[in-house]
Amino acid sequence: MPFRDEPIVTLATFETEFEASLARGALEAIGIRAMVPGEAFGTYARHRVVREVELKVFESDRQRAAVELRRLQIRVVEPPEDEA
Repeated sequence: MPFRDEPIVTLATFETEFEASLARGALEAIGIRAMVPGEAFGTYARHRVVREVELKVFESDRQRAAVELRRLQIRVVEPPEDEA
């Protein structure tokens, strides 16, 4: 992700990095920068660990990205009260 002077927030969580990567790809296809921490290291190929995998976006992209994921019927994490 290129440097931008703004917070990065969790948009959605997934059971697998594969699912998170598919959602990331869908967002990037429409021009929204997104990331899945650990994805670049191929962690899903090594160990199957039960944990939530996060999809993150820049805060300024959150609303547009949430609309796109909902359109694709992907569950979005609601921001905490202090971030809304």
